[in-house]
Amino acid sequence: MAIEVRPATRFEDVRTMVGPKRSDATVCWCLSYRIPSKQNVELRGTDRGQLVEQLVGQDPPPGVIAYDGDEAVGWAGVHPRADTSFARNRKIPHVDDLDVWSVRCIRVRPGHRGEGIAHHLLRGNVDFARSYGAPAQ
Repeated sequence: MAIEVRPATRFEDVRTMVGPKRSDATVCWCLSYRIPSKQNVELRGTDRGQLVEQLVGQDPPPGVIAYDGDEAVGWAGVHPRADTSFARNRKIPHVDDLDVWSVRCIRVRPGHRGEGIAHHLLRGNVDFARSYGAPAQ
């Protein structure tokens, strides 16, 4: 098994990892920490997937996908901390103004857990963030 971690630029793969079984279901889609709380509550059903599809088309994309060959087996949401709800939340103490990135979600598909996929995703997150100038190590 050779795991490769790549930027999440294919919506179908992101949907495989974080999308609902029913396209009209209101589930997280890994948006909870990416968008303001009010928008997160108001965004329902297929609108959530449509927003994720837009985010996948942006630079930087919303995270990374781990692949075993052509199969998406893991997801990690990562983005500049300043663009997350962490930065706007009064309940989370403000630590500093460094231009760091935050990993907000890691998911490994059933059948692939216990294989070290999360380790690959974390390393891939660091490399991805660093490629955008983040002080990641």
